[in-house]
Amino acid sequence: MANKVECEKVEVTQTKEMNDRDLIVDLLSSEKAITTNTATALTEASNDKIHNEILDFFDVVKDIQAETYELAWNFGWYSLEEAESTKIKQKKKDLQTKLDELSK
Repeated sequence: MANKVECEKVEVTQTKEMNDRDLIVDLLSSEKAITTNTATALTEASNDKIHNEILDFFDVVKDIQAETYELAWNFGWYSLEEAESTKIKQKKKDLQTKLDELSK
């Protein structure tokens, strides 16, 4: 079984109203979408000036997203699982196969 890596969870009261956890998770979800959409805009920028302005904005939103994730992590509202070595080896093999196919 995989090992979990997590901080001690801060419990919040479950009510009809959004609690702190709900707000942070919702905010993080929105920030992820903004970051993704901004990355798309970067690839589609039609000139250097627009690209640079979007890049500046991207740097800000990715930092805000990272800070929000860190906040949620510190409250124990997110956890990570250590992948099993067999899964890592299989993924590495799959990616190497794809790379080899692309190199042909």
